[in-house]
Amino acid sequence: MMKKGWMMLGTALLAGSLLGGCAERDLVGLSGDEMIEKVVTAETKPASYYAEGVMKVWSNDKLTHTMHIKEWVDGETGRKRTETEENGNISYAVNNGTDITIYEKETGTAYSMNVSATGQQPEQSQKQMLVDQLERLRDSHDVDMMGQEELHGQEVIHIKLMPKEEGTLSISSEYWVDPKTWMIVKVISTYGDEKSEMVYDPIQYDPEFSEDTFLIDIPEEVDVKDLNDLSQRSEVSLEEAEQALGQPFLQDMSGELELSRMEMYSSSGELGRDEVTLYYVNNDKVEVNLTVFKAPDENVDDTLLPDESKVKVRDTEGSYMKSIRNISWSENGLRYSIMGENEDWTKEKLQAWAKDLKLPNQP
Repeated sequence: MMKKGWMMLGTALLAGSLLGGCAERDLVGLSGDEMIEKVVTAETKPASYYAEGVMKVWSNDKLTHTMHIKEWVDGETGRKRTETEENGNISYAVNNGTDITIYEKETGTAYSMNVSATGQQPEQSQKQMLVDQLERLRDSHDVDMMGQEELHGQEVIHIKLMPKEEGTLSISSEYWVDPKTWMIVKVISTYGDEKSEMVYDPIQYDPEFSEDTFLIDIPEEVDVKDLNDLSQRSEVSLEEAEQALGQPFLQDMSGELELSRMEMYSSSGELGRDEVTLYYVNNDKVEVNLTVFKAPDENVDDTLLPDESKVKVRDTEGSYMKSIRNISWSENGLRYSIMGENEDWTKEKLQAWAKDLKLPNQP
């Protein structure tokens, strides 16, 4: 449930930025592909607003989560405040343009991360992520304009995205969009036996923000931990990667692709681990990446995602996700994952590439 639940949550919370900046006259009457092209090329200008919403999640037709959400967004500066409440547990998250701070009142834990050094507003990276998702949807989904409807007393445009192939069970979504601001005011997503619904009501545009809006009142006794200390990504050598993983690991030794770089992502906490990713390029463009980490010993959710199927990888059982061109398997205490960066990387090509991987100095 956890793997799928967080994917559904992310889909719903990110939906609000999907169509920002597009004009109504630019989309009505367009085909699905034409509409996606408009969204991809649109220059988005985030709106300023205060909104309240309710998010619900179902599993096997049983309501499992009901979360109440409040959002304050300053489109001009990029500042954002989010409050979520579920079963009396309240969490706060604020981006004041310099720092991102998260405070969970129930557990008394708080985290902060400086973002001023990134040189870009969070909305830019979110849009790029959404653009990448939409580019993938071109081949896997049909995008239909369902027309105008009325929702909460206002006119909205209803858009539906459905998987083209039966059996792939990719995420299917429906969006209800305010044509004046192009903010999504309602989204329903279905992923296998999981379903989520996010509805914003009311929404107030161009509100006045006080100086305290983008501040969190954290009690003095709460230790605010630096997120950069909990998770770090850095470029490493082969020796450093092997030391972190505790053993040599499989690599592409054929020479057909060039190893561009090797990065290690380190996280701490209960689920902390060292994760090594190797990027293989052709003509300076990443073709495929290989990720390796120590295989978990227990408490592993091995339930296949709806888009996931069992496949044979290097004479063992692995899994394949068609939507992201990824195969995974475990071997000699390590967990491997290979992701193809373009459509040439079919399941068969990924399996063949994995079969030829070798340990360093292996003949």
